[in-house]
Amino acid sequence: MKKIVFAAIAICFAAITGAQNGAHMEYKITSSNGTSGTVKMNYSEYGSLMDFNMVIPQMPGGGMQMKHLTQKSNPDVVYSLNDKDKTYSEQKTKEAASDDSKTYTVKKLGEEKVNGYKCVHAMVTEGKESHEVWNTKDIAEYEKYSESFRSNKKLGSQKREQALKDAGCDGMPVKTVHKGNEREGDMTMELVKYEKKNFSKGDFEIPVGFTKGGSSASPAGMKSAEDIRNMTPEERTKYIEEMKKKYGK
Repeated sequence: MKKIVFAAIAICFAAITGAQNGAHMEYKITSSNGTSGTVKMNYSEYGSLMDFNMVIPQMPGGGMQMKHLTQKSNPDVVYSLNDKDKTYSEQKTKEAASDDSKTYTVKKLGEEKVNGYKCVHAMVTEGKESHEVWNTKDIAEYEKYSESFRSNKKLGSQKREQALKDAGCDGMPVKTVHKGNEREGDMTMELVKYEKKNFSKGDFEIPVGFTKGGSSASPAGMKSAEDIRNMTPEERTKYIEEMKKKYGK
């Protein structure tokens, strides 16, 4: 799941610098283990806003929600919004950066049409893990987005994007499939909506009434998705029971 989250955030960041005309994108997430969700993104010359919602039966509360805001006027800061508590937190992108020491291998599998877009289908391998991607250049502003995407080091994605480009497989993600083990299951993210849209500067500002503090991530004491993913079945069962008792779920 963490890779899907990173992919969604990366797409959102990629759109900021080049999008002079606003647009709205929606991705649908499904998995073989019952997890589902949506990623909705707005972006324009003023910034970007990503709303990430996941239904995860195994988690306390049944899922997770994240909302991230970036502003072109302040590109070095990512704001995490918590609609429930009306709070926000901020993180400098340099603090989130990490060196990408992985080696990426890309194999072109062919060309296919997915959800109405002409896509190049490729297999991306990083170490012992691999995932399939279907990327398109049918979206008119792709070159603008891809340029900012290649220069985005926040998520350690630059090397991956360069590997895709070198193999002739770069483009805007239309479909991504991550193969997991029996415990994780397979997860798919698909572009289901893309439309031009006009936004005002106010659409990319911290909502009135929000105060600084807290975060949009998980309830207090909840471990990260990566920590949960790396647990043994016994550890995960014990952790879920503890969280159920704590939050009364």
